[in-house]
Amino acid sequence: MAPSLYGFVKRREPVPPEEVATDFLALPDVNGDARARVEGLISADPRFLWDEGGLLRTADVASLPLTDAPYVVFDVETTGSSAERGGITEVGALKVTRGRVVERFSTLVNPGRSIEPFVVRLTGITDRMVAGAPTAAEVMPLFEEFAEGSVLVGHNVSFDLSFVAAARDSVGLSPLPDTPVLDTLKLARTLVPGLRRYRLSALVSHFGVRAAPNHRALADAAATAGVLLKLLKLLRAAGVSSVGEAATLRGGSRGRVEPQKGHLAEGLPRTPGVYYFVDKDGNVLYVGKAKELKARVRTYFNGGDGRRKVGRLVREVAEVRYTETGTELAALILESREIRRLLPPYNSAGRGEEKAGWCVELDTNDPYPVPERVPHNGTNKDGVLHLGPYRSAGVLDACVEALGRIFPLRRCDGEAAAGSCFYGQMGRCAPCMGMGPDEYRTEVVEEIVALLRGEGGEEHLEALIGERKRLAGALEFEAAARLRDLIAGIERIRLTRAAVSAEGVVAIVAPSTEPNTVEVFALSAGCLVAHRGFESSDTAGLKLFAQSVLAAHDGDAAAGNPAAGRGGADEARVVVAYLRRQGQPVEAARLSDGAGGLLVAVQRAAAVDGEGAVGAGGA
Repeated sequence: MAPSLYGFVKRREPVPPEEVATDFLALPDVNGDARARVEGLISADPRFLWDEGGLLRTADVASLPLTDAPYVVFDVETTGSSAERGGITEVGALKVTRGRVVERFSTLVNPGRSIEPFVVRLTGITDRMVAGAPTAAEVMPLFEEFAEGSVLVGHNVSFDLSFVAAARDSVGLSPLPDTPVLDTLKLARTLVPGLRRYRLSALVSHFGVRAAPNHRALADAAATAGVLLKLLKLLRAAGVSSVGEAATLRGGSRGRVEPQKGHLAEGLPRTPGVYYFVDKDGNVLYVGKAKELKARVRTYFNGGDGRRKVGRLVREVAEVRYTETGTELAALILESREIRRLLPPYNSAGRGEEKAGWCVELDTNDPYPVPERVPHNGTNKDGVLHLGPYRSAGVLDACVEALGRIFPLRRCDGEAAAGSCFYGQMGRCAPCMGMGPDEYRTEVVEEIVALLRGEGGEEHLEALIGERKRLAGALEFEAAARLRDLIAGIERIRLTRAAVSAEGVVAIVAPSTEPNTVEVFALSAGCLVAHRGFESSDTAGLKLFAQSVLAAHDGDAAAGNPAAGRGGADEARVVVAYLRRQGQPVEAARLSDGAGGLLVAVQRAAAVDGEGAVGAGGA
């Protein structure tokens, strides 16, 4: 798929005009007039700007005036149910610039599942109509290109975005890029109080919009666009001038922070980094991180988000300081360290007060112990094994459910009147299968412990992945999706264990966005001590990296300066969360035993097809 001009510049910015002319426009010889040619394309497009060095950049869409910003107003029709269980059957969108519709996007989508009968009656879209339509894998990249660089608009837009995100995730696309979103439902409730209903049809009637919704995507998008144009006039009349102000407007203007102190963001660069809000006495009030410092800080000064806390913070800020970090991950790590060091009063999270609160418990005093999620209270009992602690109860619940799919856990009290219990008849209840306590301890308990600690058991995950693929191939999408979630629960537990709790130095390896390249994260006592990218074939460089990290670790230990003192497990959790957001498969290996495990992990990470399990072997 050829990128749009906006996408071309966004991925490479800042870009010299000669590069745009030759690489994007494919002009063989520009004869020194590259800038003039590019300007002819972008002169009326507010999404582009020239910097002081004559290089082309993309503008921060959130900072654009409401009158100049490009909007993509869209709607989706679905099979029914939720985004997790349903699918998209139709996408319709209009691109609106300066009050005019300049482009349309409309297509049916084959959802790969049946449309619920009531939805057929509502929309008129049948299974037969979508049978020959393109799939989400074909439609989503085209829709993303159509919407790139524009403000997304919808009526009750979170519903539509949930289906778009689920469709993109199901075909392995990366998460939607950050972009401003306007919801005509929320805006109407704020700007037009007192209406009996705020359905799209009610707003169309109230504003006298000609386009009428009819539960088809393009028609509903057209009706929403008409409502949007009316709401933009009301926003301007209320003193809201930028997209960022409109996007953060909530609950009426009474709770909104008035635009102020925007000059404090003017000198900030458009790079990843950490920003510090400082009061008139030089005290640091708040520390935050950003992929783009200038755009992020501007959001505080263009109207806030309605929270009183943000309003108080903005009123106290006298100066904004910053540190450029080069990468988003480095910003995340520096933010964590600075919050712990400075303890800013407006940072409620990240100050070491948030504790991991859940464990998986196995009571070996029971002849057939069953894994359970329990609160982490720090108490130890003889014969009771705790794995953890972990922060997410939901992840642990998915993990425990997945263990029940893998192992024949005890499912009954063993006192059935006659024969095996229901699960025993399916071969999934150990006592009813005739498995004794000693065999259960070896085949079930020890295997569970090894699997969750990342010390083996990969074959169990591979079996689950194979079953998920089989279900997907049989078009049993709901069952396959549930199994995917259960697999992810176990993988997250293993990765967290490898990164946070393992002894010695651990290397976490993930594929990079660059081809044939991997990123290696070295962690010691839960602290990130080194991070570099390597070509997967660079054996010598990887060995040298392992040696230098181990030497530094041994030097710290000899000097009595453990890494844990510089951040503890929180930095490792930051790394884990960062990798999970990237959606890449991850491998882990101990560096303490030499570079051999790292080289194996790198080769596995480079060869993975995106569907493998987390290989936390040896960690």
